[in-house]
Amino acid sequence: MRRLLVCLLVMLIIVPISAHDLQTDVDDLLINYADADGPAVVIQITTPDHTQTATIGLADGERPATPDDRFRIASMSKTYVATVTLMLVEDGVFALDDRASHWLPDDVVANIANADVVTIRQLLAMRSGIPDYLDFDFWRAIQKNFSYEWTAPEVLTYAYDTPALFEPDVQYSYSNTNYVLMQLILEKATGMSLAELIREKILDPLDLKNTYTQISETHPKGFVNGYVDIDGDGELDDVTNINDGAGLGDGGLVSNTADITTFYRALLQEQTLLSEQMMTELLNFGDDGEGGGYSLGLAEWETEYGTAWGHSGAVIGFLSFGVYLPDEDIIVVALSADMTVDIETLVNDALSLVIGE
Repeated sequence: MRRLLVCLLVMLIIVPISAHDLQTDVDDLLINYADADGPAVVIQITTPDHTQTATIGLADGERPATPDDRFRIASMSKTYVATVTLMLVEDGVFALDDRASHWLPDDVVANIANADVVTIRQLLAMRSGIPDYLDFDFWRAIQKNFSYEWTAPEVLTYAYDTPALFEPDVQYSYSNTNYVLMQLILEKATGMSLAELIREKILDPLDLKNTYTQISETHPKGFVNGYVDIDGDGELDDVTNINDGAGLGDGGLVSNTADITTFYRALLQEQTLLSEQMMTELLNFGDDGEGGGYSLGLAEWETEYGTAWGHSGAVIGFLSFGVYLPDEDIIVVALSADMTVDIETLVNDALSLVIGE
């Protein structure tokens, strides 16, 4: 009995120290990637045994960043849009292999290559062959009025009258146009805004109080300031108020590491958001041509610790990266308000810390 009590006491001592040491290591890791007086960076590592969250930098140029701070998460939003789409497939609103043109405005179908024949599945999987509207003159238009609030139909005009990259489903090519088209499809099919759909289907059921669709919704505490050297003078500029198509289907959400982790846990770890059939669709990854895979708003790639599922994101002033390792049951989410941060390497280094502890 005495030996058992001693062992229990040792365990009680060792476990907190181990967690404390890992927290110190994560805090020290961030110092290698960002400055205490620079833009905010937050990372959260969640394992079956513990959660570590570390912050560095300033949220608004003055206030130190906190774990609860919200960032624009850019293309990480695509996984939410795809999840809502799969939920509507479950509800019988449409099928994945329905033609998108059934739900799209006539002018969009007439002016965007492949829009008349592409399916919902091909849009979600980046196999539409439709060019990316960001590849044309959209940035020049933004520079004319940094505060203009763009609508989905307006940004789509920048993909008008451009040739298709290939016939639908021939290959993979990442295009933000696909998810702006999905916004129009979802809104037409349901009579609800994309913001309302995401809130009804995901945010409210999961109690994600720090996640919202920019422009369409607000949060009383807003989000951190984002920075990039926009004028090329070697100094970071505050670009928080520049609207580069904020709030649209290709990257409209604002969130924090805790909310994203909760979403990943429900969708990928516990797999409670979608039916078994729709999870099969979500995890059916096609070749992305770069050694990885892409399914329906979700990427797959190999790491030294096994297969990873997740998504990255980048908009002006912000970077995001979320990873779930099914073999290790680990979720890592990193958010940065500084576009010079090597966020993918940061996440990989964080995985090294927690798996090698």
